[in-house]
Amino acid sequence: MKGFLKFVAVAALIGAVVYFFTRRYREDSVFEVAPSANRAAGDGTPTGQRRSISPELLEILADPADKGPVELITDAEGKEWLVNRRNGYRYPVEDGIPIMLIEEGEKHKDESLIAS
Repeated sequence: MKGFLKFVAVAALIGAVVYFFTRRYREDSVFEVAPSANRAAGDGTPTGQRRSISPELLEILADPADKGPVELITDAEGKEWLVNRRNGYRYPVEDGIPIMLIEEGEKHKDESLIAS
């Protein structure tokens, strides 16, 4: 009987540890993005999906110039940009990764995007 109780206690401990790490992994992977269209699936076939920024990440991103929120837009060529409508800065998104450097925003500034 003592052996059985020890077994149950060890199994419960292992279950708790597995639960903790599984929960931690799920919380940490909230900001992962979809697979890229350029990359192949595990079997070598293309996935057909574009990599984009997750809505959770977009919610917390801010323009480094004025610390305000940015908005995700796609231009006519299909390229994604993070846009600050207060100053017209556009930051490119390359393979799901936003390039949020002030120099990039100034380089791609578009006066027509500034909201009145």
